Amino acid sequence: MKNNNNLKQLIAITILFLSFQSYSQFGNRNLFINDLKNANKVLQQQFMEKARINEKSVVQVTNDFKKIERSLTDILEIKDRLAKLTSSVRSSDTVYLGDTLVIGFTLGDELIIDSEWFHPGPIIVLGDGVLKFQNAHATILGNIYTLQDAQVIANSSYLFFPQEYFYQRNIILTGNSVMEIHQSTLDFGGLVHNMATVNSALLLFDNVTKPDFSTISMYNQSSIIIDSVDVAGEFIISDSVNLEIDRAKTVLLWHQFGEEAEIDVSFPDGDDVEAYSFNKSETGVSGVEYDIQINNCKEVMWGLMPSNGSDVTITDSELRAIGLWFEGSDSSDVSGLVNNNHYDNFTAPLDDRYFHLNNCDVMTWSIYTFDTVVVDIQGCILGEIGVMGQSVVNAYNSFIDGSGGYIFTTDTTFTVIGFSSLASSLRSGGNSFLIFAYSTMMNGLVQALENSVLMLIQSSTTEAPTYDAGSVIWMANIISPVSGFVNSVVPIFGSAWIDKGVDSELMDFGHYTMYYQRADDTTKWYMIGTQMETEVRDDVLVDWNTQGLEPGAYFLKLDLTDNWDNTMTATKPFTLLPEILDVHNIKLTDHEVKIYPNPFTSQISCEFLNLKSGDVVLKIFNSMGKEIVSITKKTSSSDVSMISVDGSRFPPGIYYYRLENENTTFTGKLIKY
Repeated sequence: MKNNNNLKQLIAITILFLSFQSYSQFGNRNLFINDLKNANKVLQQQFMEKARINEKSVVQVTNDFKKIERSLTDILEIKDRLAKLTSSVRSSDTVYLGDTLVIGFTLGDELIIDSEWFHPGPIIVLGDGVLKFQNAHATILGNIYTLQDAQVIANSSYLFFPQEYFYQRNIILTGNSVMEIHQSTLDFGGLVHNMATVNSALLLFDNVTKPDFSTISMYNQSSIIIDSVDVAGEFIISDSVNLEIDRAKTVLLWHQFGEEAEIDVSFPDGDDVEAYSFNKSETGVSGVEYDIQINNCKEVMWGLMPSNGSDVTITDSELRAIGLWFEGSDSSDVSGLVNNNHYDNFTAPLDDRYFHLNNCDVMTWSIYTFDTVVVDIQGCILGEIGVMGQSVVNAYNSFIDGSGGYIFTTDTTFTVIGFSSLASSLRSGGNSFLIFAYSTMMNGLVQALENSVLMLIQSSTTEAPTYDAGSVIWMANIISPVSGFVNSVVPIFGSAWIDKGVDSELMDFGHYTMYYQRADDTTKWYMIGTQMETEVRDDVLVDWNTQGLEPGAYFLKLDLTDNWDNTMTATKPFTLLPEILDVHNIKLTDHEVKIYPNPFTSQISCEFLNLKSGDVVLKIFNSMGKEIVSITKKTSSSDVSMISVDGSRFPPGIYYYRLENENTTFTGKLIKY
């Protein structure tokens, strides 16, 4: 988890302000937001129609926090396949199916690892199977799943799970299975990872070294017992689970409050917690079935996950995170939530629940959507957005600072992030559709996983996007320039491409087309050149011939179309400058003109010699072509003459000058530091 402070909040607000200023050139920004929303709806319909044709690319919808069910289904299918194998294909102890190790296929199966050991894929322990690590050093390149009455036991061992990216590895315990880790180390390569307990499973840590942060989800009647762990991680606590933690550090407790919950409590200082209990027998707690017991722990952080329908009041508390859950068929607007804020007497502006804070500090707000909800987010500073199930999220004019995680989408969701800034990673997964448009990433990974579609529309990222074998990434981006001259040929640079994984049955690149439009005449777009059939990556999209066009404000438009005839549009403001400002049109003569210093900081001197006697006019224009200086001086042909200009009040940037008399003109560029 990341710490936040007031300086970061100020920076975030500044970034939002600058972002709004940048996009203010679009005029009515709501028009573009509506375009994105409409595009999302159309794409949703088209994508699902195509997906029905390509059925292999679609899986059954699941809730991401309960996506474990999908994994269990896969495991049971593997077991069914194993049952069809003849005994000559498998040993009496373990079965290998590709890179998957299965223990417990037959009664009494046990595998003991007591030395250096490497496994290249997943491990499944089922039935009454037992996997033991005793004084072992094991490297595992896959997830661990336990089912039924299986056991995984580690004593005095080092278990290493390398990860190429965060949350790549999972340990999932189901049924009545047990995992016990004693006097051992769990190493996930310095990256956060997932663990989950389901049904009546038990996870037990005793004197465990775990340098990496975990996200641990608890469901049904499962239990976790921890004694002496350095980095315990975050726990998502729901249903009727039991959590006991003794002598641990770095603990984030997510209290999930369902629609039946009625909560009116205060949380203690988390620096050093000697004893803490949370269950329905406590004063101010009803409508929850889980039990939390914390003893002698340090760096305990309090997290809340209130669902729609809940009634929650928190008083005199420092809250590390609030993750609002939206479930069922809820439809909500969310605005004005700001990280790192103090609330004296605050009721969240949500009409689907009651959530009240009295004298509380909140470090991070996050939003999680499930099922078929529709949520519109406007003007927030958030830590994380997670979109799951079949939900739809539209987020605009917001900053996601990464203090709660990142932006992720999964299952068959549709999401638009528009006119926003992101200081963390962006990830689409499952069969989701994610549009990141007119937005800026300051750091983090850009990933399309599984069978998802990720669209990057007129947005900047700090890392090159990556994608899985079944996913697709779109890139439509007009990069530069921001201005050019009339009666010239202006190369427009950018990217227009669609990449897909080798196994993807989704869309691919079709073509792209460039257009222009006057900003004061939005009735028609004019094509630039012809339809382009070849992808472009950070290169010239089109050469724009501006012959005969008037100076002024324009829009450029890039339409990127796939081979299914879906189109997404990137738009960028552009200024056509008067021809007189084009430094390529300098008239060369035998006369001498010097303008110095260039670049300048304050005073500008213009010295000229051997010009014809008469009036000489010096004019200076800003980068938009507006005249800001005009000075006239009388000269004689034999004199060295000079004009001085005070440029101390000019804003830093690029300027253009024109010096002329009756029959001679000089033009050029000036730079102000």
